[in-house]
This record gives sequence, C-alpha cells and structure tokens, in this order.
Amino acid sequence: MCYTCGCRLPYDDHGDPRNLVESAFVRGGRTKAIKNAGRARAKVNTLDLLLEERRRGQLAKPRKSYAPKERKAT
Repeated sequence: MCYTCGCRLPYDDHGDPRNLVESAFVRGGRTKAIKNAGRARAKVNTLDLLLEERRRGQLAKPRKSYAPKERKAT
C-alpha cells in the first residue's frame, strides 16, 4: 500500500522516499540478521512485531524491546 498511507500500492512511494514500499522488505530480506531468508520472512517478522505492539496498545510509542527475557539457569 506504499505500506505507509493505506493506498494499497506496494511499489508506489508517491514521490516521497520516506514512504515504506516493497523494496524495503526486499532489502531487509537480504540481511545477515535473518540469514538472507527473503522478503517474505522480513514481512512476517514485521507483522509479528506490529501485532504485538498493537496487542499491548503501544503502536504510537513502542517499547525498546519485545524480546523474551532470558531465564537464569537454577
């Protein structure tokens, strides 16, 4: 949708490179962080985090981390 405005045109940045478009996920899918898993994995990870922020009511001001806390071995 230019993932920013809701137009549902994933490749159209409307002349403003700050709008999120498909190429952002293509680039994100080529990172070492996700072992070059591709744009689909980058989208799934993005969606998962956004849904968690929404579930907690924190879309406007997300926490620094939503990573699970590691437990100390006893």
